[in-house]
Amino acid sequence: MNEYKGLRFWKWTVILLALCNICLLLVMWIKPHSLFGPPHKEMPRDFVIRNLKFTDDQVKKYDALISNHRHAMDQARDEANNYRRQLFENLSQQGKFNTDADSLARLIGNDQRQIEIITYNHFVQVRAICTDTQKTEFDKIIVEVTKMMHGSGHRGGPPHGAPRNGKDDSHLPPREQPVPPENE
Repeated sequence: MNEYKGLRFWKWTVILLALCNICLLLVMWIKPHSLFGPPHKEMPRDFVIRNLKFTDDQVKKYDALISNHRHAMDQARDEANNYRRQLFENLSQQGKFNTDADSLARLIGNDQRQIEIITYNHFVQVRAICTDTQKTEFDKIIVEVTKMMHGSGHRGGPPHGAPRNGKDDSHLPPREQPVPPENE
């Protein structure tokens, strides 16, 4: 008699687990993003076009601006990366922070400044292709667009403590800064 109750318990357990699996598979099939988040994040370009309701002509102009922006950003990043490479090659030769390292760090900083100016000017140009109604909406969404850009490959990133993709990173250790030369 006890064997029959044990067998019945396992039979119901298997049936219950099978039903749970079927329900889970249905949810995954019908609404996959409900379990794992959205299937993909919207790209900043698509977000701008959708929210500003760009016309086909505006989309063409916007795409040209994006292409020019990417080209300018790639050049500035390549230059900064070249200076970074030189800076760390210098490390093996000198062993401590020196005037060459300071000069290279300043050049890297100038390139980062240039990257920010390039991005700012890009958005000035994007705003210029907007109608007056679109400009009002543009002013409302620009912060969200720049956050999306930081999350989709913008290598500069916000400074320490600033939100990164909407998340506070103030609990992380500060990013390393070059050690200034000692006064001798």
